[in-house]
Amino acid sequence: MHTMSYSLQTCSGSMSFEDKRPLPNTPASERISAHSNNRFGAVLSSLYGFWYARSATIGSSPSASRRDAYSVILFDSHVMPVIENDFTSNPDQLLDAVLPYTASGGTNFTAAIAEAAGIMERHWSTERSPVIIFLSDGECQIADQTMQGLCRTSIQLGQAVSFHAVLFSGDSQIAGSSNIYHTFFGRQHATSTCLHRMVEIAQDAQNNAPTDPLAPTAMTVMSSYTDVLDTVQLAETFLGIAESLEKPRGSLMPLNNRRT
Repeated sequence: MHTMSYSLQTCSGSMSFEDKRPLPNTPASERISAHSNNRFGAVLSSLYGFWYARSATIGSSPSASRRDAYSVILFDSHVMPVIENDFTSNPDQLLDAVLPYTASGGTNFTAAIAEAAGIMERHWSTERSPVIIFLSDGECQIADQTMQGLCRTSIQLGQAVSFHAVLFSGDSQIAGSSNIYHTFFGRQHATSTCLHRMVEIAQDAQNNAPTDPLAPTAMTVMSSYTDVLDTVQLAETFLGIAESLEKPRGSLMPLNNRRT
């Protein structure tokens, strides 16, 4: 499956906490740690692993070219579109574009989703499936209409978006809650009802979207929610999403009983 992959990653103040650090012993570990030896760096490690895994699907042929298009949106109180519809950069070049950013500020889910919808509209391609990975370590209110608008836009353009929310929290009570979902700000004890609701809206849109004859139901990667407590689980989650895009199935398999 060729994708338009949108990574929405929080860089709010809580992402500067050093309770989680970049994944060690990878080709990018030292570079990431030198810039962000904290939660944000752990997220960059997993994002790098996702890009690397997707690039491996191309193979080793010198004539092979990447068909995925990558966009990265960082957000705190404001939105920072760092990479937009990139077809050519390799994982190290993509990482270089994100490394200079640091964690600070609050959060704004609404602005992040609106930015993703805008990029999706500007660069839509019938040859690629829209996939959004939305990661946060906190909570933020967002109206149903905002998420519904994103899903409606995607369907009108030709295909329902596959939306994957990841909550990366240092608080075991929050991460173990049945209501948690991804968020990009930094409150330690926020609830996550609105985040889980975002996934429900995306799943409902996928289930009710018109059938695409070029994308059979068996090829659909359903939207998902995952909560993770450490860097290793986060890396596994991103790799699991990458694998699901290579070998599509009805839904992502559970990871440590935390993904739905």
